[in-house]
Amino acid sequence: MINLEDKVAKLCLDKYDSLKKTGKPTETEWTVLSGVVLQSSSQELNVVSLCTGTKCLSGAELKNTKYKEHGNRLSDSHAEILARRAFLRYLYNQIELTLDDKNSDIFFITNGRIKLKDVSFHFFSSQTPCGDCSIIPKQKEPADLEISRKKIKLEYSDSLDFIVGLEIIDIHRTGAKCIKNDERQDPHKDGVHYHTVGPLRTKPGRGDRTLSLSCSDKIAKWNLLGVQGALLSLMIPSIKFESIVIGGDCPYLLESMQRGLCKRFSPDQTAPIIKQSKLAFAHKKGKLRIRPCPSSIVWCAVSEQPIEIAVDGYKQGATKKKKKNCSLLASRKEIFKTFLRVYNKYIYDKKIPQHPKKAMYHHYKQYSTTYQNLWKDVRTKIIPTWPVKPLYLQECISFL
Repeated sequence: MINLEDKVAKLCLDKYDSLKKTGKPTETEWTVLSGVVLQSSSQELNVVSLCTGTKCLSGAELKNTKYKEHGNRLSDSHAEILARRAFLRYLYNQIELTLDDKNSDIFFITNGRIKLKDVSFHFFSSQTPCGDCSIIPKQKEPADLEISRKKIKLEYSDSLDFIVGLEIIDIHRTGAKCIKNDERQDPHKDGVHYHTVGPLRTKPGRGDRTLSLSCSDKIAKWNLLGVQGALLSLMIPSIKFESIVIGGDCPYLLESMQRGLCKRFSPDQTAPIIKQSKLAFAHKKGKLRIRPCPSSIVWCAVSEQPIEIAVDGYKQGATKKKKKNCSLLASRKEIFKTFLRVYNKYIYDKKIPQHPKKAMYHHYKQYSTTYQNLWKDVRTKIIPTWPVKPLYLQECISFL
């Protein structure tokens, strides 16, 4: 019998194989594949979002963006983050079907409120998320790995000495850098002392440091607050991934995943099920695939424009003179426009006053008081070092 993690991985890999070559790596390029799989009450599994990507814009590139273009361009195009944004498109589509009295796979309405059916969601990534999860000890393989694993302490530790009884010879490293406002910084010494574990990290990027936190940090936030974010919290309940599946043939250690996603922030937090599949992604980094693919595939299970190809945060084909109408449907600007349209149909407990001319993305998020209060509590008690986004990364105007 095929286990769940291999089923989830196979569905994502098969869906990727079914897509056209546009946006996929050449023979010398590699990429990362991530997706979200829906599991129905009857245990049927279906892919609802699927993305590839490895790129992230630098802070300088974002800061130089014109005010009118704020929200037009994606700053973080790592596959994991794109998969979540594509998943948001799917959720909005399902909400709209529900509000239009059409059949939704995941939602229903009772007493004017949108509720989640008896479904669950599983997250897949072809490799371990960048950041803390990727700091994994390299060890000499013992004769009986299962016996040695019983000696592993599961509690969080500020160092890599949480493995007992295994000879550690080095660590797998991450290009993500510790945030500046944390006193814990990487010592960059030889071997196992190159990294410290625990701090938030910003993604590696071209030249200037990026402002995007690592995938380990962002997925950890989803585990705490839900993957739906502030705007969707105004209409639907919190959604969390039931399991996280990592592809085969890549560095992986369950304890590093648990530390990176849960235990370094909240030791008592209930973690999602974390598994590694035996199935590997054919276009992962390898001996022949040495250059990251510059383009990304962004797909979700919606009827209109389900797939887009992204380059440098815009739709493929965007030029310096032609960027006005090149925003991805998964961009902040376009998702905000979708929210305003869908929320206008939602009649229960409306919290947002109508503005006569224009709406600001940042301000609308603040109306989601339950979500914002939880986030404030998390930042105060659990992750006080989480950096505040510059306002220009939260701005986005949509005319009503």
